[in-house]
Amino acid sequence: MKISLKPVQPSQRYVIDNLFRYYVYEMSGFLKLSPNSDGQYSFNPAILDPYWEESKNFHIPYFIYAEQDIAGFALVRRYPQQSELWDMGQFFVLRKYASQGIGHKAFKQVCIEHPGYWQIRVLKENHKALCFWKSAVQQFSGGVFTHTQELDIDLEMHFLRFEFKT
Repeated sequence: MKISLKPVQPSQRYVIDNLFRYYVYEMSGFLKLSPNSDGQYSFNPAILDPYWEESKNFHIPYFIYAEQDIAGFALVRRYPQQSELWDMGQFFVLRKYASQGIGHKAFKQVCIEHPGYWQIRVLKENHKALCFWKSAVQQFSGGVFTHTQELDIDLEMHFLRFEFKT
């Protein structure tokens, strides 16, 4: 299956907003979120504004495609506290495409587009995501990475840090 990344154009932001509700749903178990009175998992869309308002060098949104279908998204940014560090703001693959290697292939393409120092942050309770990210980082870092647990604002998270060279 052909996996590709395509930059999200400002006119396509609504698609990311729509997909982000599924991402929030997936995270709801870890963040103890409930649907709103309309039965939807909502979020403050302002959290995505930097991907369309800031310099493209600091916030870069991508669609993940499996063949011709949108399979998810990757929201890449420079980490605010360390601008030389790439950070996966959010990464989401739809359930239909889970466990097919799509996430690994998409992440590798992201790294190729943005070589350098990276960090991946994973919620402490999200064991499935941690397993995915440790596997991906192990593969793309040649096994050279650090894994720590730290506070990120107000959430305890796993931090995986490594360098990706082309």
